[in-house]
Amino acid sequence: MADEAVRAVQKWLNKTYGSVPGFVAAPENGQTGWPTIYSLRMGLQHEIGISAIGEGFGDTTKNALAPVVGSLKPGYKGNIAQLIQGAFWCKGISPVDFNNEFTNNTLNAVKELQQDAGIAADGSVTVAFMAALFDMAAFVLVSSGDAKVRTMQQALNRKFSGELQELMPCDGVYQRATNTALIYALQRAIGMSSAQANGNYGPGTIAATPTVNQGANSDVVQVIQYGLYVNGFYTGAFDGYFSSDVATAVVAFRKFMNLPPFNSTADLTVIKGLLTSNGNTNRDSNTFDTATQLSAAQAKQLKQFDFSIVARYLTGSVGAGAAERDKYLTSTELANLTEAGLKVVPIYEDGGYELDYFSLQQGIHDGFVASSTAAKLGFPAATTIYFAVDVDVQSGDIDGTIIPYFRGISQAMNNSIFKIGIYGTRNVCNRVTAASGTNILYSYVADMSYGWSGNLGFKMPKNWAFDQFVEYSAAGVDIDQVASSGKDQGSGTFKVDPNAVRLEFARTLINNAYQLKPLQPDIPTLEVDGPEIHVSTILAEFYIKLSSTFASNDSGAPLGFTISNGKLGTQVQSEIDKFKEAHEAARNFDFTALLGTLGPMIGNGNLKVGMSTKNGMLGFKVVCESTTTVVTNGQQENVTTSLSIEIYTKPNGLGIPAEDYKPIYVPVSEHEPNLEWIPWAAGAVVLIATIIMAPEVAATLVGTAAKLLPATFIAA
Repeated sequence: MADEAVRAVQKWLNKTYGSVPGFVAAPENGQTGWPTIYSLRMGLQHEIGISAIGEGFGDTTKNALAPVVGSLKPGYKGNIAQLIQGAFWCKGISPVDFNNEFTNNTLNAVKELQQDAGIAADGSVTVAFMAALFDMAAFVLVSSGDAKVRTMQQALNRKFSGELQELMPCDGVYQRATNTALIYALQRAIGMSSAQANGNYGPGTIAATPTVNQGANSDVVQVIQYGLYVNGFYTGAFDGYFSSDVATAVVAFRKFMNLPPFNSTADLTVIKGLLTSNGNTNRDSNTFDTATQLSAAQAKQLKQFDFSIVARYLTGSVGAGAAERDKYLTSTELANLTEAGLKVVPIYEDGGYELDYFSLQQGIHDGFVASSTAAKLGFPAATTIYFAVDVDVQSGDIDGTIIPYFRGISQAMNNSIFKIGIYGTRNVCNRVTAASGTNILYSYVADMSYGWSGNLGFKMPKNWAFDQFVEYSAAGVDIDQVASSGKDQGSGTFKVDPNAVRLEFARTLINNAYQLKPLQPDIPTLEVDGPEIHVSTILAEFYIKLSSTFASNDSGAPLGFTISNGKLGTQVQSEIDKFKEAHEAARNFDFTALLGTLGPMIGNGNLKVGMSTKNGMLGFKVVCESTTTVVTNGQQENVTTSLSIEIYTKPNGLGIPAEDYKPIYVPVSEHEPNLEWIPWAAGAVVLIATIIMAPEVAATLVGTAAKLLPATFIAA
């Protein structure tokens, strides 16, 4: 909704500064936003003598403003007064006036903002005040804010804004500026001068961090109280007294973060852990991760450093060019790790370094690859696979990218023997875990990246299993040291079960084909070489069977494709092109994408498609045959899997008029009620795929299909 006062500001800015070189016009829409703030800044810069105006409010602007701010009080006349009033209107504070006079009404607006910021409401305009005014920062409690956090922000402003020459937002949202100010407060409390303190928890601050116990009363304790509150462990007063409530909160924090000993002492491990995501990087832990394929000797050396769990990548490589090397886990490496006494946690990261990587379809693909690879390596049932989001995703981007990606993973791994975990910042882990349809069990938190926005001001996920906090080299291997909560102990025994590989193949293929959605609830009942599963819907009859061998009677399939390394042979496109050339109505249907979806899932094997009949029904049959090589007890073994899927449409089930369906259905029902494969031309086979997969063109093509039936097939 437009604000006419804001619109008036925008129009005045454009009229007054429109001819100034470099000025960017404000949108005249009556809505506050960064574009209008930038225009206000440019107008201010022009008024204080800056020729190269721009969007920022940096040192050049601050230095030029310093000799001017003292005159900004009642009695001042000039465009700066009107710019200040315009900024107030955009801030949501009424200065009553909008003219070139700094009136008492303007003074009252200054005092109102000072009060909101927690500083003395004396009406004095400073450079820090102007920087806060000409900004989108909020100084009132926002809907997502916390009143006690706002109280903390105001107190920090009141105490340190003069030294910092900065007013932090007071919106109740714990953010980067708040975190920096809190570390600055600790630095000042431990005796650092204002020149030394910088809001960064560096070596000097680490060395000077005190150990505090119950009964203490100091500014350090107040910082601890603030830290305990924003981390969700304390709700008491911010009075600087180390009470029994504070002691209880410290113990709870230690236990939650697994920071022994579990006592009430607030030392470096506790204090830095409250104020930074990586905490005390010299603390002990039992877990590490690495992108190096570990030899037996390396595994034994790392075990001697008291590590008991290692997180390793299921697939992929690291580096580029001549430096590129494999990072994927192998059966040989698993033997090295288990022999050394290390348990293993699987991570999937074959991308995920850029925001553009994440989508629903990518999640479906990654879920299939990860679960299939874990099964082939022999990870036991209930193992959690951690899918990586190795980028600092901004809050506003999570809903449209990361959450759909994990919904895709969940879709692919529906009814899988494996569980889904997430690797990412605190914010990403919390948001994705809370989202519907993601089914996240545990979080592997990228806390080592303490400067990432997703780790600043966000609580540790309650479902955290692993906490990555520092990187270094050990035993000649680059590792990330990781804390563990005990929720996930990793896997210590690995046994490749050929049937588990087959079932994972079938599950993911069914989950990834939206046409097979009616079969998904029955996936748990699917057995290798078990009975055929039959599912009936109002549209069609579905039949599915999973076998450990390739069926000999599938050799009569009208159309068959060989698949190598997940890719269809070149003859596929030739067959499809021939069919599209003959049947104009099918030319816009993407058959290549349909068949291409199945190829990567099969890996190495065959894809057979054609028409068949069952119980007098005409339908479409697909047989996916896959051969996978696994290693069992050091020996290679080929696991063959055959998944047969049959779909038989019902009259009127897809909205096809009975008079169009009858020429095909009746002859089949009467003369060939059960035929494994109908010996049609390849084009007719793909035609039925069109009928099943693309109902919108079915009515047009059924008539064509009837004409293609061989006379011998429909003869009485």
